[in-house]
Amino acid sequence: MDGDLRSLIDMTDAAHDERMIKSALKTFSHACGFERFAYLQTEGLEVRTFNSYPEEWQGVYLESHYSRIDPVVTEAKRRMEMFSWTADNWPARRSSQLKCFREQAIGYGIRSGVTIPVEGSFGSTMMLTFASSAQAADVSKLQDAQKAIQAVLAIHYRLKIIAATTIVAPKRLLSSREAVCLMWATKGKHAPEIAMLTGINPRTVQHYLDKARRKLEAATVPQLVAIAKDRGLV
Repeated sequence: MDGDLRSLIDMTDAAHDERMIKSALKTFSHACGFERFAYLQTEGLEVRTFNSYPEEWQGVYLESHYSRIDPVVTEAKRRMEMFSWTADNWPARRSSQLKCFREQAIGYGIRSGVTIPVEGSFGSTMMLTFASSAQAADVSKLQDAQKAIQAVLAIHYRLKIIAATTIVAPKRLLSSREAVCLMWATKGKHAPEIAMLTGINPRTVQHYLDKARRKLEAATVPQLVAIAKDRGLV
């Protein structure tokens, strides 16, 4: 299974789009005896997911904010190490919502599995889950915790790179002057300093930064810098 994990990491790194990553994860899942996979990133109450679960279940999960009560997510954040689980052991009697979640998950073929959590930046947590409809999943083929963590990180950063290189809507493209002013802002320069460095009037520099903020929907220049870096614009 060590070779399969290595192959998953290599295929992820070579992926040009989400479809290729999903294909690599499906191949790996089936090789390990699982039927589904789910990559989940949580930051506060915000949830991002990339998975092969039934679309109807994905909608129910997100609309019902199930990530807040999901025993797998809760356990992943608590343990921060690879672990196996089964829905039969979830404490369904604690609340009607948790009981409903358990019954729905099993109904959609998610009854057991293994989850690999990894601590991210700014309080975020990434986790990769392989799930089965069996009462107890066979996790014997997924034992190399270190390589499993490498796989989660490879998927996380590849998805970020793909998102950053996605075509930006024309109305949100920065002009050359806006991009230059933004680049200096990412280096910690304020409008008067940027004006001296570029030979542009300070008020005009501020105008370019304001236009860039509106295009990228940022409230402040620091937020503009963060968004630009996250999207690979600078």
